[in-house]
Amino acid sequence: MTRTRWPRLGLRREILILLPVTVFLLVLISGFTLFAYRSGVDLLVEERQREVLAVTQQIAADLASGPWPAPTELRRKAPAASRIAIADTTGRPVRSFGAQGTGNLLTPLQNQPVTQSVVFGPGAAAGDAVMGFAPFQYQEQSFVLRLEVPALELARQRQGVRILSWVVLPTSVALLVLTLLFLPHFLRPYDTLVEQVQRVAPDTDDHDDVSMLVSTVNRALAALATATEESPDDDFTALRRTLGASLESGLLLLDQEGLVLTLNELGSALLEIDPVEEPVPVTTCLATHPGLLEMLSRAVTEAKGLPRQEIRLDTSEGGRTLGFTVHVLRRDDSTVRGHLALFVDLTESHREAEARQLATSLEQLGELAAGVAHELRNSLATLRGYLTLIERHPDEESITDYLHEIRRESDHLQRVVEDFLSFAQPDSARFETVDLLEIARRAAADPTLEAVSVEVEALGNASWKLQGDGQLLERALRNLLHNAARAEQDAESSGPIHLSLRQIGDQIELAVEDRGPGIPSEVRTRLFQPFATGRSDGVGLGLSLAHRIVTLHGGKIHLEDRPGGGTRAAISFPTGAFV
Repeated sequence: MTRTRWPRLGLRREILILLPVTVFLLVLISGFTLFAYRSGVDLLVEERQREVLAVTQQIAADLASGPWPAPTELRRKAPAASRIAIADTTGRPVRSFGAQGTGNLLTPLQNQPVTQSVVFGPGAAAGDAVMGFAPFQYQEQSFVLRLEVPALELARQRQGVRILSWVVLPTSVALLVLTLLFLPHFLRPYDTLVEQVQRVAPDTDDHDDVSMLVSTVNRALAALATATEESPDDDFTALRRTLGASLESGLLLLDQEGLVLTLNELGSALLEIDPVEEPVPVTTCLATHPGLLEMLSRAVTEAKGLPRQEIRLDTSEGGRTLGFTVHVLRRDDSTVRGHLALFVDLTESHREAEARQLATSLEQLGELAAGVAHELRNSLATLRGYLTLIERHPDEESITDYLHEIRRESDHLQRVVEDFLSFAQPDSARFETVDLLEIARRAAADPTLEAVSVEVEALGNASWKLQGDGQLLERALRNLLHNAARAEQDAESSGPIHLSLRQIGDQIELAVEDRGPGIPSEVRTRLFQPFATGRSDGVGLGLSLAHRIVTLHGGKIHLEDRPGGGTRAAISFPTGAFV
């Protein structure tokens, strides 16, 4: 007898069907259990109510036949009651036994006339008890008997059912909805895995997803086991197959003995040698390139790699520059398996780099010439200013002073040319004892600054004399003052520029403060680089020259925003010997 085998729907479809059905059944069972529990509680309540109603009617009948029993006898008729009370038709207590209380005894009935026996509770107006009411006649007067029997457990059960109804049912429905909504999301990784397996093995005969996955994993494990049993040369075969055709650089693969195993087509074209079909000694393969042969032979002999190196080869197209890198291939036990050499043609890159360097050099040469013109223009403007002063004050004493300044400015012009010719030589300074205060006053008296006033202030009684080159220091200070004057003019301010000297510890600081627009953001990070300027008409050599001069004297210079607006340029020198 053959067994009937149910057709498999696939793991995904089975989960999509069985999981919602299972959750639905759980919801159904929980709802049925809740309703059964609620029905059981209701039956217990109804049974208790019938008991209380029967006792209430019996006691009312006994009271109607009279005489009224004593309290102890009345209590024996309802030993489980917590209270027995008799009221008239208005609810006013006539007699009460058990728990005492005041007020209308018919309030739980909302003061409705009692024409027949009534029972209710627990809950609502009855609280944690079951209440029974029965009307009766005694001596032609109407009375109502009220009987209360404790039902605390039933009240708790009924309250628990109410809470469970509000918790279980919404939670069950929410669980079912979430299962339906998120089930496709939970199955997405499984679907992706099945799609990948179907893409790799589209011709599989397995119609069941699980069987297909298991068979695919088994085949993969078998392939891995077979791969581990292959010969040691298979890793070189895989390397050649993987890199040989796709690598965009020359590839030369050697074993630990120095035999060339692989030379790809691009590498063969770059070296202008025949492709390697069978392993050949490296000395035979690279016989036409002795420099490259020596480099690779040294790497094989020393069993170590070579970092990026450039080598010049002679080819039919002329000289060719190649960038070579040699990597050591090692086994798991760290023994040398072989060497991998990668190389690229750098000839065109070198030509482009040389062209860019030439263009940069020409650009820098033009900027340097512009810088020289900038310095010459400033000095010529100073000379022109003194000549103008001579015209205004032609008396003999003034002419002598102005001619002295003109001669000194001519010397300054000569130093400008000399310093630009030796800009990169830090030994061009001529040190002597100089007075920084006197240098500051001379720089502040520059005629080219006559549009903006300069205030010179020496804070304290320190000695301002140091060892340095006075002309270079004055030039650096003039550059800072010229920058400050231009900043004042850009802000349409007439100054004054504040030039102060003070001693801070073992440092002497000269500070130039202006009220201009501040340091441009585009040059803030490269203030002291040559030709960096934030003005369209600027050259950008003033700060770089000032920085070079200050550094030459062992000092420091920095620019910062001035509180209240503007820029503060500070130069500090050590009071000891200069570098």
